[in-house]
Amino acid sequence: MGAALPGVLPLTNTGAVPVPEPSPGAYPSTSRRARQLLELASTAVPFCAWALGYRDAQSGVMRPLVHTGYRPEMIEFIFGELGDLPLTRRLLARTGTPYFWEDIAGFADGPVAREVLRPSGFTEGTSMSLRGTDGRAVGVAHLSLAEDRVPANARAVLASLTEALGELAETTSRASGVLLTPREREVLALVAKGRTNPQICAELVLSRSTVGTHIEHILAKMGVATRVEAVARAFALDLVDP
Repeated sequence: MGAALPGVLPLTNTGAVPVPEPSPGAYPSTSRRARQLLELASTAVPFCAWALGYRDAQSGVMRPLVHTGYRPEMIEFIFGELGDLPLTRRLLARTGTPYFWEDIAGFADGPVAREVLRPSGFTEGTSMSLRGTDGRAVGVAHLSLAEDRVPANARAVLASLTEALGELAETTSRASGVLLTPREREVLALVAKGRTNPQICAELVLSRSTVGTHIEHILAKMGVATRVEAVARAFALDLVDP
């Protein structure tokens, strides 16, 4: 699902990364697409760890979508205590702007860097709030470096990926608000596998009217009109396995 990334990716003369489009007809999941983009960023800038989070539609809390290079306890810190700090809340209220350690007076020598980040091998890094189509914060990206300087192309690279990452965070945020029942998820998974209604009836031992009702509810909850649209959105939102 989704286009494979080439081993070496060219940079524009501004340092920005050309963002590849998904393959025509493919339905790359948000998590796979996000991982591709962050791996892309790391080919241009030596980020040794990164995480993308989204705002849960039910709780309003930022939750991790994909991450690499951070130990579980670090992910728990990033999406817990760090996000609750007044400084973090203030900075992340400004969507679309990456803030590196060097941008924040005293951060490099403060308790978070001294007691948490440096002992984990990180000596620079950035966090940025991602905006949705309505301008509100829908996610957050955290990226860390093992070197104590900000590479010259880092800001341009992040700027070139910010919109795409924001779209993925927004998609995932919306998906967290799609409240399908366990049975509806079962039916949707079979629809995604190309099963017809009679086949779903036989596999789940349900009547045709019951399966039809489940599909009607699925379409309504997902905001689509057809089974094809439901499958495309289900793959994109990680509601079913590809």
